[in-house]
Amino acid sequence: MIFLIIPILWIAGFLIVTDFSVPLRDGRPFHHILVIFPHADDEAISCAGFLHQIARSGCAVTLVLLTGGERGTSKATLSLGLKDIRVQEARAAATILGISRLIQEDFGDGTLYAKRPELTMFLDTLIQQEQPDLLITYDLAGFYGHPDHIVCAEIITTLKKSRFREIPLWYVTFPEIVLARVRLPEHIGTNSQVREKQALPTHKIFIGSSVLPKIKSWYTYKSQRASLTKGIGKLLPIWFFLATMLFEYFAEAN
Repeated sequence: MIFLIIPILWIAGFLIVTDFSVPLRDGRPFHHILVIFPHADDEAISCAGFLHQIARSGCAVTLVLLTGGERGTSKATLSLGLKDIRVQEARAAATILGISRLIQEDFGDGTLYAKRPELTMFLDTLIQQEQPDLLITYDLAGFYGHPDHIVCAEIITTLKKSRFREIPLWYVTFPEIVLARVRLPEHIGTNSQVREKQALPTHKIFIGSSVLPKIKSWYTYKSQRASLTKGIGKLLPIWFFLATMLFEYFAEAN
């Protein structure tokens, strides 16, 4: 009986989390992708499958993490020892995904809003040096309203519009049914404009077998296991839920 239940649950899960109305897109034309997130594990949650797939096809992928993730505790409290752990986890995940270059910065977890001038200068210089043909980051809602995510997205969006108009910018996002269920953790705060700023997908990428290294990269972030699996790990293993997500979703910025 169990051999029948598992495939049925997988099919049901796949049908629920897949938005068939979102157009399919081919990401292979790109040659150098610059991915910028505030924290280690942001890439695993949002676009790890696509990054693995595109890296395997020969595309150079540069992943930039802006903080050491020292506030990645259940209550977002400071833990300096956690920084070294998350840096090592990020390196391991980057290897799994075939990332060409990992750049780990230390602008301060939870304090990017206070570093906007320095961060803007750093990202401006970085984009000039890397000369990517695609930028990837969070949307202007920061996915679920995290202040670090929002600042990162705002700076990159401004730079794209003012300095790098020829470089396409993709916001990582999820199907509307998933976005509607996302909640900002209470210890981070609230932002009344999160829902209005969330970017709905303009296209999706089929990641196929790259879902396997995506799952592996998720499990590499052992220090974040509780937060990554909160609310779903009690019912079925997280790998099962991830295995139903054979598409990753993006919104192309104007």
